[in-house]
Amino acid sequence: MSTGAGASTGIPEELRSLGRLFRRTDPTPERAISVAYGAARRLVRERDSVGVLEPLGDSAFRGRAVDESRGAAEVRTLSFAAPGRLVELELRQTRQGRFLARGIVLSRAGQPSPSGTVILRHGRGECRGELDGCGGFAVAGVPAGPICLRLHTRRADGLVTHRTSSDWFVC
Repeated sequence: MSTGAGASTGIPEELRSLGRLFRRTDPTPERAISVAYGAARRLVRERDSVGVLEPLGDSAFRGRAVDESRGAAEVRTLSFAAPGRLVELELRQTRQGRFLARGIVLSRAGQPSPSGTVILRHGRGECRGELDGCGGFAVAGVPAGPICLRLHTRRADGLVTHRTSSDWFVC
């Protein structure tokens, strides 16, 4: 059993030696390192500057999400809340692998948000929709898979449904 510096980390000496060899013979370009650190700084700033839309409800957990007679769920409804805001979101499959996301953003008093943007982030990018005069929105072409919702309004900039990647929900 090795009692060297790597023994406490659980990394075998052979792997540590191989790592040192790679760092000497094929070092990571400085630009790649600076881009990675820049991205990490942006994520930290974004995380600290936004509010969180806390989940209130999800129809997928209220009962059977699949209707046995039709073979697929009709509509999934999710509810989120933040200080001063409520968001109701419906996800409806429009074709194989694509969803229509529509909903409404209201104040806690039930008044619609006057203007803003809803952004649905997914593994390949993001889809956007604008709030109408009644606080409603529709975002077409949302791909199946993990997504998160981000809301920008005049009064509430940067509300998101997640703090970490594990908080994304799946459509």
